Amino acid sequence: GIGYPGLLDEIPEPPKRLFVAGDPAVLSLPSLAISGSRRATPYGRNMAARFAKLAAEAGLTIVTGGARGVDSVATKAALDSGAKIAVVLAGGINKAYPQENIGLFQSVVDAGGAVVSDQEWDLDPVPYLFRKRNRVITGLSRALLVVEAGLPSGSFAAAEYAREAGRPVWAIPGAITCDNAAGANRLIYQGATPIIGDDVFAEQVGAVFGSALQE
Repeated sequence: GIGYPGLLDEIPEPPKRLFVAGDPAVLSLPSLAISGSRRATPYGRNMAARFAKLAAEAGLTIVTGGARGVDSVATKAALDSGAKIAVVLAGGINKAYPQENIGLFQSVVDAGGAVVSDQEWDLDPVPYLFRKRNRVITGLSRALLVVEAGLPSGSFAAAEYAREAGRPVWAIPGAITCDNAAGANRLIYQGATPIIGDDVFAEQVGAVFGSALQE
């Protein structure tokens, strides 16, 4: 349809339509998905804020699931840095979850971003819909940054969807003794690019988004 994000169209079995609160044009901007643990460690929260800010300063739009933990921290940091943001919900747009983030989601819309779902209004965000939501998050984005992820976890699943869609996966390494790092470290072992510093992040952004950001 008109305004349907071209990148999303390229994934296996794209959603037939999207429901949007805010500006649908945001969904077609060069975007980085940021995903991570709901029970983020202080290190994870720190990294989420750091790289969301750097991505925003590079001119990227940020896509998150708006969950507790890493998603919320990345969303706030990107907002504070003036980025456009797309938050993808698992249920209907009027069934925002988690409820304590309704103010944050409103801020995203007020700042020219969008809150999106591929589900009908009034549909409760039941567990299986979170997996479907992850497909939309990765589908809207040119690359995925996994900040913290256990095994198994939604973020680890999101990385599988990103790979299926041919999108680069970046992961922030963590201590091998930390459960929250097990998924991110495993992704690196499987071939994801380890983001070992700001310089490497900048190189990867340049490699993936370079021409898109100059347009």
